Amino acid sequence: MLDVFKIINFIKKQFGLKDLLIITAILTLFFFTRLTNLTDLPIFGDEGIYIRWAKTAWQDANWRFISLTDGRQPLQTWLTIPFLKLFPENPLLAGRLFGVLSGSLSLIGIFFCLFYLFDKKTAYLGSTLYTATPYFLFYDRMALADSMVNAGFIWLFFLSLLIWKTQRIDSSLIFGLAAGFFMLAKSSLRLALISAFTAPVLGINHLFSKTKNKFIKKTINYYILISSAAVVALIIYNIQRLSPFFHFVSQKNLTFVMSFEEFLQNPFSRFPTNIRLIPYFIFSETTVAFAFFVILGFIKLFQKDKGLFFYLLIWLFIPITAIAFFAKVLFPRYLLFTAGLLLIPSAFYLSEKSLFKRFAYIKFAVLFIFIFQVLRFDYAILFDQKNIPFPQIDKGQYLTGSTAGWGLTDILDFAREKAKEKPVIILAEGNFGVVGDQLEALKKPNDKNISIKGYWPFNKESILENQDKLKDNYVFIVLVYTKEIPEDWSARLLKQYKKPNSNERTTLLQLIDNSN
Repeated sequence: MLDVFKIINFIKKQFGLKDLLIITAILTLFFFTRLTNLTDLPIFGDEGIYIRWAKTAWQDANWRFISLTDGRQPLQTWLTIPFLKLFPENPLLAGRLFGVLSGSLSLIGIFFCLFYLFDKKTAYLGSTLYTATPYFLFYDRMALADSMVNAGFIWLFFLSLLIWKTQRIDSSLIFGLAAGFFMLAKSSLRLALISAFTAPVLGINHLFSKTKNKFIKKTINYYILISSAAVVALIIYNIQRLSPFFHFVSQKNLTFVMSFEEFLQNPFSRFPTNIRLIPYFIFSETTVAFAFFVILGFIKLFQKDKGLFFYLLIWLFIPITAIAFFAKVLFPRYLLFTAGLLLIPSAFYLSEKSLFKRFAYIKFAVLFIFIFQVLRFDYAILFDQKNIPFPQIDKGQYLTGSTAGWGLTDILDFAREKAKEKPVIILAEGNFGVVGDQLEALKKPNDKNISIKGYWPFNKESILENQDKLKDNYVFIVLVYTKEIPEDWSARLLKQYKKPNSNERTTLLQLIDNSN
């Protein structure tokens, strides 16, 4: 039974003034790094989709499940709405505060998990490591669901440990509520629920000892509790069936992962590529030195607690194997949750006294390299976004490609000035997930005189369709794919926004009337 006063007394005994100061410092560092220049990086294509969904759901309750029209779970949409209410004039800030909220849940989760498994020192180190690591820093500042997925994996891992140790129904209920909540973020959270069923490996040593019978009873009790929790989670997850679009989730998943039929036809079609990309993506954004801490941390963990070692490996093995074999599309952000779990062995290693003993000079050299790499990466994320040292695939998404929204804020500011004279129509080259959605997401509540029309493909017919609007409206064109402007488009170049370290650009044109 939950005893609030017992919890309060425990906190009083464990945490003094020194601890309060350390926790305050970590939280201050976290919110400084997450909130500083939060909107300086231009809006990313997927952010445009998610913010537009949240704006629609906010204005019309009939569309609270709008994300399901594209097979996306609704948690991000729902949690973005309160921020849109607080910051209606800055929808990009509102959307990205969802990422900050998700990161906060991850930070709290990693602190509780490490404190529960080890001690305060490890919890403080792990929390600081989480706050500083560029991989987490970047995605905690984006209007994307991946940071919430990371929080989900951390919390469900911790809560499964709690159920195994306490064997209590309240722990089971908390796990079920948390799992149901996080599963509304993204389909990949189901892998965490599956992994939780392997918790008896934590006590595998007892299977071959005199306490074998006790272990078997504990295992049976655990499966009853975790199964009950899974039922609660699935009940919450199935709230999505209130929408007629729920079936699109399974259809959308097939865009990113192979069906079992496809897998059986060619089981290894994706494996060679994915298994090579997975470690590259993880450690290119956590830094190579982080991999050193992870490896040594696992060695130390094996020496101290073999059950925990194998359980953590299973939590990594199940999703990584699934991704390696089934993923059709793979980006670094899809692997963020694996880095969240890898914080456990790395923080454990850094907290060990042996860090100062054998080969200390090598360990300190690696630690120095890690700090240098982190500071360089973090500085770019906060203050020099054009030069963030991403792997090439992320540079294309966030900095140099068609989905990087350089110039869109300026274009809308220009449109607002023109809208004071007469209505403005913006014709966007691309609708779903590209510039059309991005512009729609960035519109403010008072932008009533500005309308966005996305076209794909964008061609002369798109222009002719709007030629008759010139009498009563300004008509502008925003291009992100077309490089050469055809002479017969009846359009005048106004401005081009070059994307950093790239030949790509965002082009603004004005449609003109040549009928006279």
